[in-house]
Amino acid sequence: MTEIYSPSDVQKLFEIDASTLRKYATLLEGHGYHVHRNNRGHRVYFEKDVHTFRKLMEFSKHEGMTMEKSAEAVLKLVSEKNNRCSVTEEEPIQITSDQVVEHNCNHEELMERIEHLEQINLDLIKLLKEKAVREAYQEEKINQILRHVERIDHLESDRIRNIEEETRMQIAAASHKKWWNWFIFKKS
Repeated sequence: MTEIYSPSDVQKLFEIDASTLRKYATLLEGHGYHVHRNNRGHRVYFEKDVHTFRKLMEFSKHEGMTMEKSAEAVLKLVSEKNNRCSVTEEEPIQITSDQVVEHNCNHEELMERIEHLEQINLDLIKLLKEKAVREAYQEEKINQILRHVERIDHLESDRIRNIEEETRMQIAAASHKKWWNWFIFKKS
């Protein structure tokens, strides 16, 4: 079974600090080495990575070897080893128990993410329903206000018509009175 190492495991194994481990990983990645990352983007190391780091540290201890030269030498060594493995291995691909475990881990991670997304969707649906209820309530309130304003407008227009009618009647009555007064004054 392939063992998975966290950055802190590798730090303890080589007795180095986090910044040194990051520096080694970044240096190797800069030269094309692939360091696996989890779904959060954090580095995760396997046995092959531990061997690569060990070789990098061994090469860097030789006189005249810079970290750059050591990284190049390690990657050349890793590349040659991978080429030898790919040339000699012509067997049909078989799934090992390690791959099954890794596949199951990936499957479990995917299922957890799907469940998380489903929960987010349910929360969003709940929020949308609550928003629809609030909007319906607000629309009903607006309709009530509009009906109230229309009633007030109707009552106000009725009142104005009544006032106008009363005013016309008073004017007519006043005009009528004056006419009679004029007629009464002429007879005398």
